[in-house]
Amino acid sequence: MMLKDKKAFYKVCFDSMQVGILVCNSKKEIVLSNNPLSKIVGCSTEDLFGKNTDELFNENSLLDEFIKHPGKVKFKSVIDDYIIKKDYRKIPVELSFGKIEYEKKPYFKILITDITERKNKEIEIDNLNIKLGEQVEIRNVELENAVKKLKASLNKEKELNNLKTKFITLASHEFKTPLSAILTSSELIVKYADLDKTHKRDEHLAKVKMMITHLNGMIDSLLTLENIESGEIIPSYSNFKLSDLINEIITNSKPLLLNNQKINFNNNYNEIIFQDANILKIIISNILYNAIKYSSDNSKIQIEYHLNEKDIQISIEDNGIGIPEDEQSLIFKRFFRARNVGYFPGTGIGLNIVKGYVNCLKGTISFKSVENKGTTFYVQLPKIESYE
Repeated sequence: MMLKDKKAFYKVCFDSMQVGILVCNSKKEIVLSNNPLSKIVGCSTEDLFGKNTDELFNENSLLDEFIKHPGKVKFKSVIDDYIIKKDYRKIPVELSFGKIEYEKKPYFKILITDITERKNKEIEIDNLNIKLGEQVEIRNVELENAVKKLKASLNKEKELNNLKTKFITLASHEFKTPLSAILTSSELIVKYADLDKTHKRDEHLAKVKMMITHLNGMIDSLLTLENIESGEIIPSYSNFKLSDLINEIITNSKPLLLNNQKINFNNNYNEIIFQDANILKIIISNILYNAIKYSSDNSKIQIEYHLNEKDIQISIEDNGIGIPEDEQSLIFKRFFRARNVGYFPGTGIGLNIVKGYVNCLKGTISFKSVENKGTTFYVQLPKIESYE
């Protein structure tokens, strides 16, 4: 094969390579390039000849470093970079460096592969990974929420089961006592009727009536509790004197007073308020009856109220058994009874009802208590004008 033919053959081989080839001297002047490189940069081999490589590469220092230190480890593998096309667009390429000598002069070759398609796929994969990560995060949040709801549902079910158990225990105890009393009194009524002892019969009739009223009150309390839970209680506002209402409650409570128990109430106001009298009566009565029940003989109960431009403030203070400090956070829970009230009758729903009614009137209830010294309950309700 003639030399001329050899050059043509080498040229064909050179241009048939799948990658772009660039050869430059130590001044970074391009002395040789092939057709694949021309396609990558959008220039002919003639236009590339003599051009400085700085016009082609985004990172010029990379070739400078290779010329000075061609033996560096980093240059033994391919390096990603960008090449600048004729229209100044940058496209991603993969570079492979090498050094050759010709006529005792060093030359530096760079194999250049267009990796635009690969980079686009990598970007697409990254985007898919981001979306997948977002979806996984959303699913994790949904799963966490589902687990929380499941736990809440499970806890609610446990709470309901506990409440059912407490209610059964409560009902069997609290209902059994008055029912037994009714049964005994009924038998005695029959006996005294035969003996023609009218006063004894009337005494037990009154006792039966009282026990039935007590049972009816407990059932009403349970129904009231259900109505509060379902939100079916709607306040019915009217104008009335709060002092008259409190005096009425005190009068109704006198049969419940223990030996020498006294209720002190100083009427400092004669103002008419606009509120739900029935609900307020239930609130004050429940707190007052508890104060009577959990206090001792010869004790005093103090009732006070104050009015200002915005609020109605009511306080009921006793010097009874008090509430244990470690149980004070539970006092408004349904069916809860503190450990020091075991010998006192009760359902454990009175204060829960009071709390529900106070919330219904958009008020607040709080208390201060020291065990064996007494308790003070504070009820604060918004002062409403009739036009509101």
